[in-house]
Amino acid sequence: MLNSGIFANRWWIVACSFCSLLVGAGAINIFAFNVFVLPVTQDLGLTRGDFSGALAWNGISNAISVLFMGWALDRYGVRKVQLIGVLLFAATVFLYSQMTSSLPLIFAQFAAAGFFGASQTPVGYSTAVTQWFDKSRGLALGVATAGVGFGVVVVPWLASTLMQTYGWRGAYIGLSAAILVLAFIPNFLFMRDRPDLVQNGRVNTDHLPGQTLPEALRNYRFWLLLVSFTAAVMAINGTITHLVPMLIDRGTPPPQAVQAIQAAGLAIILGRVISGYFLDRVWGPYVALVFFGLSISGMGVLANGATGGLALAGAMLCGAGIGAEIDIMGYLLSRYFGMRSFGRIYGLVFAAFNLGTGFGPAISGWTFDVNKSYAPILYIYMGVLALVCAALLTLGEYAYKPRADSGKL
Repeated sequence: MLNSGIFANRWWIVACSFCSLLVGAGAINIFAFNVFVLPVTQDLGLTRGDFSGALAWNGISNAISVLFMGWALDRYGVRKVQLIGVLLFAATVFLYSQMTSSLPLIFAQFAAAGFFGASQTPVGYSTAVTQWFDKSRGLALGVATAGVGFGVVVVPWLASTLMQTYGWRGAYIGLSAAILVLAFIPNFLFMRDRPDLVQNGRVNTDHLPGQTLPEALRNYRFWLLLVSFTAAVMAINGTITHLVPMLIDRGTPPPQAVQAIQAAGLAIILGRVISGYFLDRVWGPYVALVFFGLSISGMGVLANGATGGLALAGAMLCGAGIGAEIDIMGYLLSRYFGMRSFGRIYGLVFAAFNLGTGFGPAISGWTFDVNKSYAPILYIYMGVLALVCAALLTLGEYAYKPRADSGKL
């Protein structure tokens, strides 16, 4: 671990988080999945529906895992949890290359990757950043989690490139190696816990300002934030994940329809950094109001049959909202509940957030089957986001206000 001289600067932790999240669980398990569907199903003789069912097991196990991870982060520290978790996640991704036509085995492999993939979600990295940053916490979170947006663009391309030369099994091996290079090595070199939190080899956050998990569970703001962010991700993710079929139904050629996803990925990156910058300067719910308002506008554009450049604009507006949401969620939780039990509190909210990520696309698909159109559910999603904005405006002033950051801490 490099912890002296220039490498002692806390921004190396941000750089480590950004780099690691390039090969995060979402990019590997969800977004790259699109690239593997056809070659895997054709090679193993599976249906697309059967293979896609593995993602449900992946999501459920990941949601369960982040609950345990939040507790482990508060007890054992970010460094130990991340190093062990990233290694195990790389191993489970490698096991994808050994898939057979056995559906129970495939489901078990994806469930294992979902469980250990908790280390490659924003939970651990957001915990590290919030511990080391206070006054500039918003910007630091925005830069760190922008790696997720880059991963949405880079990982599917990397998987496709590897597949052309080494086949789908070789591509999964390559992604496993990428996790070791881009996540494990940076964590080993740069990830560290604040020295004042480490006591006898364990992390103790009891002296930090903030509420315990039981106290947070009795606070209406906790449930308001949990429900609000879960509802918001259901709405926005439920829109973005159906962009390609939505546009193809309107006569858009598939290559151009895929560009809408790329546009949304770019907006995710911009949304994270820009929202992070303003979170340090403006009351968080106002920032949420702006970015969720952009998503409402994007949904309105798409609901009214947009194609071409207008559809790309709608995709980017939706992407900006989902990009900002992770930053806003972590930031508001730290400001209303402090840092004493941040890992456990954030882990519980992120578990619900993960479930919303999976249910949104499913709800969109079900309503399309009934109505043969995405417009009705998009209008409902717009109403949901409007209610979320109204709810967040009732939070009141921060309980734990920003303090000045020191040079290295």
